[in-house]
Amino acid sequence: MAERALKTYRVRIDPELIDIVPVFIAHRWQDVASLQDALAHEDSSLIRKIAHNLKGAGSSFGFDAVSAIGERMERAATQGRWSAVERFINLLARYLEMVEPVCE
Repeated sequence: MAERALKTYRVRIDPELIDIVPVFIAHRWQDVASLQDALAHEDSSLIRKIAHNLKGAGSSFGFDAVSAIGERMERAATQGRWSAVERFINLLARYLEMVEPVCE
């Protein structure tokens, strides 16, 4: 069976921001690690804080998917839906692996 091609998420970035996108992505990977740790301890307060920050940071840089994931994760953490929080953390990680910032 042939392997399915992995989807790349191309995101147009403002030319003035393109140089700091690698820092933005690196910080999101740090968020993933912090979220995984917070989930292991069922720390809804920390998860909500990070998720709330994702909501604002994502759209500021043109990564609307990061904002959407953050919004849903924050809601799930508020409701104590740990399996949903885990799904959103994994979704964020997959997105970061597949995103391709472009300056056009």
